[in-house]
Amino acid sequence: MTDEEVRDLLQEFAAPLSPYVTSPDRKTSAEALVKSLWLAMITGPEIEEETWKILRTRGNLDDDLLDSIQTCYYEKMKPVVGAEQLAALRERYKVRRKT
Repeated sequence: MTDEEVRDLLQEFAAPLSPYVTSPDRKTSAEALVKSLWLAMITGPEIEEETWKILRTRGNLDDDLLDSIQTCYYEKMKPVVGAEQLAALRERYKVRRKT
């Protein structure tokens, strides 16, 4: 997977959050959130769960907001990345998973 393909895929992955980016502060927050979710998706379900815990505790997100983000992630963001693409990303980033 080329750098350009990764950038394009990341932009497509992030696109569902774009309607919520209505200010410079929200843009910064959304970019950080996208990076966290992107890495969690690539590294696997254990890290996804840890990411949700961290967002709840350290991010001080209330349950409604966290639920909205999770729904967006699982229904709109994560499906953008196909199984072959995910495998290529894991190879690219040398992700070692438990088997």
